[in-house]
Amino acid sequence: MKTFFKYILEIVVLTLIFAFGIQYLSDNGLRNLEGSQYNDWKNILAGTINSDIIINGSSRGYVGYNPKVIGDKLNASCFNLSFNAGGYNLQQDKFEIYSKRNKKPKIIIQNIDLAYFGKNTELPEESQFYPFLNDELVKSLTAKFDKKFNLFRIIPLIKYNQNFKMLEEGFVANFSNSVKKKSKTIQGYCPQDRVFKIDYHNLKKFPIIDVKPNNDKELKLLHKMIDFYNSRLNTNSKIIFVWMPEYKLRLTESFDLKRESILDELKLIQAKNKNFIFIDMAYDEMSNDSEYYYDTFHLNERGSNVFSKKISTKISHLLN
Repeated sequence: MKTFFKYILEIVVLTLIFAFGIQYLSDNGLRNLEGSQYNDWKNILAGTINSDIIINGSSRGYVGYNPKVIGDKLNASCFNLSFNAGGYNLQQDKFEIYSKRNKKPKIIIQNIDLAYFGKNTELPEESQFYPFLNDELVKSLTAKFDKKFNLFRIIPLIKYNQNFKMLEEGFVANFSNSVKKKSKTIQGYCPQDRVFKIDYHNLKKFPIIDVKPNNDKELKLLHKMIDFYNSRLNTNSKIIFVWMPEYKLRLTESFDLKRESILDELKLIQAKNKNFIFIDMAYDEMSNDSEYYYDTFHLNERGSNVFSKKISTKISHLLN
């Protein structure tokens, strides 16, 4: 009987060693996969970015701000920290992690729009954290959303249970460093070479409004985000909120009513704070041409390059 249990134990131990080994190789490959979200997180957590300019936002920021274009124009290092599908709370969380491992930026460019005020109750694209689950800062973030991440740290390969392609990609990345073009990142920015298609599901989120909306909640969040940055930056750092171009189908009377008080508050903050700048480009001429968008809410690669040149020129002019 002892021999039998010893045999079973040996099998279990060997299986665990094998499983942990495969997981280690996959995690390692993903972390070192240049031009990927995983490699961006590796550099954030390692404290090797330390950019003068940090861009923050959700999906519109992620695909719309080209840090190479902006950095070159402003003659400064630049990184796009935007959290794809992330509301204001995840944007804060990601910047908090960044600021604990990297030097304080001189400029924050925060994308602002009506979607900015949403709060995530679930963690989108959670697989981006899989190679880093033992990092204390990632552990703290993921713990806010789901206890299953504790199991992912203990049981090997379970995190890849329904994502075998990711496991395979990570394993192969140890021997071949290549990223699919549609998900390739450049200094945190993810360009989208896609043709325009109307996203009716997003347009339906903006029904016609007959009366002026009450935006008290949104206005309080604005001040909280600015206070959040002020408490984590040097006193002479610049905070720049940007409303990037919206496609013309979104520029309705309802849209204007929803953002009217938000614009007024941002302008008031700007008047009182010399280190705060608000740039409104919602109605920029880019709004009229679908060649710059892949849907009504997001810029494609061509649009992001045009917009990045425009916004960096505006920022350069305002700073000088």
